[in-house]
Amino acid sequence: MNGSNAIISLDTLPDIAALKQLGKALATLDAIICPDWESRYYSYDTNWGQSEECFSMRDGSGDEFLVLFSDHGAVISGFAHDSTMSNWKERELKPVNLRDKVALLFGNKKTILEQHIYSGVVDELPAVFHDFIFGEPVRSIGTTFCIWRESKDSSWKRGDIDFPDDDYGDGSADLLYILDNNPETYRKWALEYYEDEFESNKLKIDLVKHIYEHRVLTKEIVFKINPELEDIELLKKDLDQIRYPYKGL
Repeated sequence: MNGSNAIISLDTLPDIAALKQLGKALATLDAIICPDWESRYYSYDTNWGQSEECFSMRDGSGDEFLVLFSDHGAVISGFAHDSTMSNWKERELKPVNLRDKVALLFGNKKTILEQHIYSGVVDELPAVFHDFIFGEPVRSIGTTFCIWRESKDSSWKRGDIDFPDDDYGDGSADLLYILDNNPETYRKWALEYYEDEFESNKLKIDLVKHIYEHRVLTKEIVFKINPELEDIELLKKDLDQIRYPYKGL
């Protein structure tokens, strides 16, 4: 394996239970700071599927990751658009009817974009995670890195990959650095990303710690984080979807 500054060290990732709690904390903070779901970075859906939950990130610029939690364990699929491992290619579709054949005569080809996942990334992926990685929405998003941990495993795993000889690799370190379980990491990121929201109300570290520790969310804490929040009922729906504890909202 070639080394890269943008390939995350697997031993820096929390275990499955801690990652699940962290995902809920990040999604809760984002729900309070940014009521508009479309503009959020982090989300958490406890109703993803039968006995399945999903934590996700999307930056609006083409980078995303999704973490599936199931009875089988957890799997992380990420797509970094700057990675040379993205490997999307256009494939021409064969005509299936007369209209398509006529269109082809006039040079109107039908094509589809497909990703050829980089060699080694998912070759050793346990079959229990195949439906997630090869199904939607992951299939349409793409995968430049895949990390998994079955319930029986004592550590996270990735495939045997001959990484590109560049400084970006699969982009996993660039996208997953937030998973260090350090409240200060989120605080610094949020102050920069949501800078307009914190021009007059700086995000205090003790508030972030409150959420990271999964302490009960109250109206007082909510408005200390975001004094401009208008729709408490919408926030409660988000918290119910995340399954984050709250009282008195």
